Amino acid sequence: LLCYDLRNKNLTSFRIDYIKDIKIGEECPNFDEFRESLEKAKKHMWGVVIRKRTEHISFTVEINNDEYYIVNRLNREKRIGTVEKIDDHHYRFSAEVCDSWELVPWIRTFICRICEINFSNPIHQKRFMADFKKMYELYK
Repeated sequence: LLCYDLRNKNLTSFRIDYIKDIKIGEECPNFDEFRESLEKAKKHMWGVVIRKRTEHISFTVEINNDEYYIVNRLNREKRIGTVEKIDDHHYRFSAEVCDSWELVPWIRTFICRICEINFSNPIHQKRFMADFKKMYELYK
């Protein structure tokens, strides 16, 4: 459930299965203002995390001549952000997001094609590379 938290004065999300009780209150006089805040936040939301500060994420994939379906997939599956052609064999996805870690499951589906990845959040960069190294150790 996405809503405006009056106590903390920000947009937030709650898991519906954690809500134990609800009650109908007064009509919200600031509804339009809160809706506008949500519309601005949606431009940077990949999943359910909402933050005022954004993080940058980008990764470059390499494709062969007969693999333009990968570029189509990038364009079709991205929720936000851009796909940029670097040359005939390299394309870069980049976005400003509320939480760059939310993209990791999707990014992993391109793992054998990724030739560069950058998280502006150094914790996420380090974690992704550590996970990748662990996976490599399992399969080498």
